[in-house]
Amino acid sequence: MEIKSNQNQIQFKNKIYQLNLAFPLVFECFHILKDDKLDNLERLELALFCFVDDSLDDLSVQDKNDLLTQIFDQFIYTEEDKRRAELTKHEPQAFDYEQDSDLIYSAVLQQYNIDLTQPEVQQSLSWSKFNALINGLTDETFFRKVTMYRTIKIDKEKMSDEQQQFLKEMKLLYGLHKSNPNEQLSADELAMILAPLDQPHKFLKIKELQDQGRLPKPGSKKGGS
Repeated sequence: MEIKSNQNQIQFKNKIYQLNLAFPLVFECFHILKDDKLDNLERLELALFCFVDDSLDDLSVQDKNDLLTQIFDQFIYTEEDKRRAELTKHEPQAFDYEQDSDLIYSAVLQQYNIDLTQPEVQQSLSWSKFNALINGLTDETFFRKVTMYRTIKIDKEKMSDEQQQFLKEMKLLYGLHKSNPNEQLSADELAMILAPLDQPHKFLKIKELQDQGRLPKPGSKKGGS
């Protein structure tokens, strides 16, 4: 599959800025914006440094913030992306770029014969084309099988006990790590964790999960006081 140049331009305050939106730079920007060791100005400066090839010395801090917002709105998290997110906000999250990086890599290699670790690919494959590759992945890839496990609903009326149990196991095995590590476990998640343990170790595991805040302690009310 031919990879074409990813160079883009953006007009801001009557000036054309040259952008580099190669997909590794977008990932780097995501990491920068989540880095709590940096202050807001440092995050802003480093994020723009990822994308903009031109000097920004003549822009104020507010201008730089507006420019970064415009870059995200036009090229990274577009209006189409926002509409899609709104339509699917009540559905389980299908994948995460960071957590599923290995699955995405192997799926793209399998289907398109594109090695995402190759320097020439990382330099030339834009964020939009990278996402187009992901959107085009078929059910033949393990990545799509995993996203299916995460999003499929378990229908107790139409599925056999074996099918339900299999999907519960797959959801637990391939579920995304919770953004909040202290988020409490569901009954199904707890059952799958305890299933292989004998009774003494079940009690120990429950105590461990309670100490972690992932299960309510005896006598406590779920969701706070």
